[in-house]
Amino acid sequence: DRKKYQGTLKEGHYIEESERVIRVRDEAKYQQRFAHFSQFYQAIKAQPYPLEYDQQGIIDYFPDQNLLILGLNSAWQLDHHFRDRASIHQGALVKALTQIRRNPDYRNCLKIAVLHHPLHSAGSDRITDQGFIEQLAVAGFRFFLHGHIHKAETSLFRYDLRLEKGKLDAICAGTFGAPTLELRSAYPWQYNLLKVKDNQLTVYTRRRVEENGAWKPDSRWTQGPGQSPLDYYAIEL
Repeated sequence: DRKKYQGTLKEGHYIEESERVIRVRDEAKYQQRFAHFSQFYQAIKAQPYPLEYDQQGIIDYFPDQNLLILGLNSAWQLDHHFRDRASIHQGALVKALTQIRRNPDYRNCLKIAVLHHPLHSAGSDRITDQGFIEQLAVAGFRFFLHGHIHKAETSLFRYDLRLEKGKLDAICAGTFGAPTLELRSAYPWQYNLLKVKDNQLTVYTRRRVEENGAWKPDSRWTQGPGQSPLDYYAIEL
């Protein structure tokens, strides 16, 4: 009963069922909505995915490849009632970037950030607070990978137009295994294969048109008038 509730009502922390009845979330239980993913994560990486939001900046370092990947949870504020508040938890980002900055082994490696939601989309389910991408640029990240919009795309973010440093290429994945009804109109199933060689990253895009068909090259990257599109594009590091 709304009149009997003694706590402070925070916007986005409760649901109004009627003028008299509200449903207020339990914070401890609310974090448990990632419990199933945590179990899945543990099966792959032999450690559970942290449920505390400020711990959800996960660093994986591959010294043989001179590669660092930072995983960020852009869905930490989302649920089936609130679908339009994708964001990056500032505490998780700051902790991860501080750890990266203090470790000299990470200084000159290729840095890639991975998150689910895009910066730009036709809907309201994108990340609107984009200050985090500037922090990634300053920290030396070169790429960020994302999904959610269900089609392969690429774009460029530049923190400072005067400098070669501070630019991040966004590489968007297509729909790898969604049910047919969730596919975007006129877009097949897709995935990207990234290859790094010397001072260049090449993105190969693959597609599957039939539900039970084979994967094949997806020649969608146009090369200019009179030129055939290619199934890959290359980015200088």
